[in-house]
Amino acid sequence: MKVDKFIKKHKIKKIYSYYEEKEKDTIRFGWVPSKSLDLNNPVVVTSISKSKKVLDSDKEWSAKEGNNVASLGDYNKYFKALTGDVPTGFIGKWETKVVELEEHRRKGNENYRDNEGEFLLDMARLLSDGKKFTKFGRVFKIITVDT
Repeated sequence: MKVDKFIKKHKIKKIYSYYEEKEKDTIRFGWVPSKSLDLNNPVVVTSISKSKKVLDSDKEWSAKEGNNVASLGDYNKYFKALTGDVPTGFIGKWETKVVELEEHRRKGNENYRDNEGEFLLDMARLLSDGKKFTKFGRVFKIITVDT
């Protein structure tokens, strides 16, 4: 499938790529808009959750963000930078210690959000097992495209 056809089919508003910049002892990382997408490998599509349990603030942000896509490889790089671990290692370390994980994230992140640890566990399961999930007004799923 060609990229423009994929974008139209999944109503993609934005394509993202992982970005990393090293400055002395600090590494800054995150997502940047991209114009290219490799559909020869799996991608992660995020979309608006229609759940009634979504907070109004999340609904507003999610609707504004629309559907987006990034490569599975970029998501793995982002996860490693964010947690310091690969998805399977993260699951093994934290799956049975969710309360401790939340406290660990709260202490280590000045922008901590309630249930961030659960979000990271869900993300790890998505990246390692392909398990779709919904959190913070977004649906996350992996799509393998037949090119």
